[in-house]
Amino acid sequence: MRSETQSGVDGPRQETLTRLVQQYEASLWRLINSYEIDSSRREDLFQDIVLELWKAIAHFRGDSSERTWLYRIAHNTAISALDSRRRRERSEQPMTDTIDYPARNQPADQVLLTQERRSAMLAAIRQLPILDRQVVVLHLEGLSYEEIEHVSGLSQSAIATRLTRIRARLTESVAMKGEHK
Repeated sequence: MRSETQSGVDGPRQETLTRLVQQYEASLWRLINSYEIDSSRREDLFQDIVLELWKAIAHFRGDSSERTWLYRIAHNTAISALDSRRRRERSEQPMTDTIDYPARNQPADQVLLTQERRSAMLAAIRQLPILDRQVVVLHLEGLSYEEIEHVSGLSQSAIATRLTRIRARLTESVAMKGEHK
């Protein structure tokens, strides 16, 4: 009896959650990778984001696009998880790259070079302050300045200025890593 009541009440919410997770799963994993190094923590963060989406679905008013709303929840959940972990650990862990991007029809040396560049860029993004990291990840996910404004609370001109500075910082950081090899 309980399952009938539960599925009757939560059926539309479950369908919405399933659709959102399927539609945005790859984007959520890219976002999670920008916040978390450890694979088990990434899994936990994914589950935390899904749980927060589940809780928030009933309160979605349509003031922004569904995509913007989802990114706001995902980023806020990631930031909260990161802050919690930092408070617990009180020390920064060394950065390692655990992302594997398979390439098709590329010579092995080209694949290695592409992976090294991605690793350097991801490491540089992870070193950014939280708000800059949020802006650049949303930008890389293809969100418009207006959508980023809704997620971050920054004005569109502030976003443009930040992205210009972030690009310069990332370019410098990746170039410095290349010089150290």
